[in-house]
Amino acid sequence: MDPILLNSVSVFLVQIGSRFLSFNFTDAQKRMIQHPWVQSFILFALFYVSTRNVVVSLGLLMVYYLCLYFLLNEQSKYNIYDKHWLIQEGFQKTSLVDKTKEYYENIKNI
Repeated sequence: MDPILLNSVSVFLVQIGSRFLSFNFTDAQKRMIQHPWVQSFILFALFYVSTRNVVVSLGLLMVYYLCLYFLLNEQSKYNIYDKHWLIQEGFQKTSLVDKTKEYYENIKNI
């Protein structure tokens, strides 16, 4: 059988299966799956299955966490979001400059 056709069919079946297949996890299993180390291992396994290379999979995992926890996290000081947009959309109440001014005003009041 043609490998390209086999890969295409397997990807299609995985997509359909992941959408309509549901697992009945116990509460302990749900709690275990929510642990960050278990989630990292599952994500690494997904990267490894698609690349078949441990080094590339680890690199992709690092890039994923760098983006998720630093660059695309509005609470990180290294985020790439525009501060005015975050305030305008309601993700942050006030800017850091406003908080600093408020802090110094409170100090003066004391």
